[in-house]
Amino acid sequence: MSDDLLNPADAESPVETVELLTASGLAHEELVELVEFGVFETRQGAAGWSFHSRVVHQARRAVKLRDAFGLNPPGMALALTYLEKIDALEQRLRELECLLPR
Repeated sequence: MSDDLLNPADAESPVETVELLTASGLAHEELVELVEFGVFETRQGAAGWSFHSRVVHQARRAVKLRDAFGLNPPGMALALTYLEKIDALEQRLRELECLLPR
C-alpha cells in the first residue's frame, strides 16, 4: 500500500482499481456494486476503472461500516450517502457559525 494513498496530494488524483482495493480492503465485488449504486464515480483508465483519490476515504469508510455493522453493499451505499450528507451539513453549519457575531 502506497503512502500516497494514505495522504493524497489532492482529492482529484487518479487511483486505479487495484490500488483502491488494496488501500481500502474492499472486495472487488463490493466495489462493483458500490459503483453500480452510484456511490463511487469512475473514470475510464488505461487498465479499466480509475477513481478520484477522495474515493479511498469513502471506500475505507465503507469497509468500517461493513465490519462494524455487518452491512452488505446496498447497506453500505445507503449509509455512505447519508454520512456524506451529514458531513456537508456539518460543514455548512460551521461556516454559518463563523458568521455569527461574538
